[in-house]
Amino acid sequence: MLVLAGILVVAFAGWWFLVRSDAPPAPDLATAAETAAAAQQPATTVSPTSAAPTTAAPATTATPTTVAPATTAGPPDPSGTWAVDPDIGSFHDFTSTWVGYRIDEELGRGIGATTAVGRTPLVTGTIEIVNGAVASARITADLRGLISDRTYRDGKVFEVLHVDQHPEAVFVLDAPVPLAEGTTELAATAPGELTVNGLSVAVEATLEATLVGDVLTVVGSLPVVLADHDVEAPSAPIVVSVADHGVVEFQLFLTRSVGATG
Repeated sequence: MLVLAGILVVAFAGWWFLVRSDAPPAPDLATAAETAAAAQQPATTVSPTSAAPTTAAPATTATPTTVAPATTAGPPDPSGTWAVDPDIGSFHDFTSTWVGYRIDEELGRGIGATTAVGRTPLVTGTIEIVNGAVASARITADLRGLISDRTYRDGKVFEVLHVDQHPEAVFVLDAPVPLAEGTTELAATAPGELTVNGLSVAVEATLEATLVGDVLTVVGSLPVVLADHDVEAPSAPIVVSVADHGVVEFQLFLTRSVGATG
């Protein structure tokens, strides 16, 4: 009996770690902005202390001066071309640039619903800001870098997306999107075109962006219907069904292109 109980415990543990979902949260602008700020913190160095005594300079009598009134500087000008910077943050904890998917699954054997999330750090692209608006944007994600928390899922995803034939997903902005007046921030719905599996579909992306020092930080998502891109929901023995729609999520860190001004 004890042996049987031990076998059941081991089997349950294996089942739990196989199917439990630890889906990471959706991208969040405040969290991404913290990463952008941390990436720009100067490295601190400890200066060696000198044992030699120092002689204090004699105190001097300060001559009264007139302090000019402080001027209030406006927000920095974000105009120019910005390119995705892959060196900010770490993909290990999803603090870097990435593009990914989020879709619901229904698992069998009485397990229930779970959420599938896969992401790739292989992202390139540019955003151009002109006259206080995002004038153009083109972001490309290499789907060969997609990783989820399930190896068996990743193989199925590669198959249904035909990654061997169409390794890239591309989003292109269709119309300018204005920044918030007098700021370097953006919260808007952006019309664009999403190409997956070689098929392009009109979409609307929900965007949030802010300029953190010298880093343009952008997060957001857009809806995706699998059939629109001739993609069949992946299947596996343990999976009863996969939703026919989901979302594409993204977190982008961009820095000014060489030669850009603003």
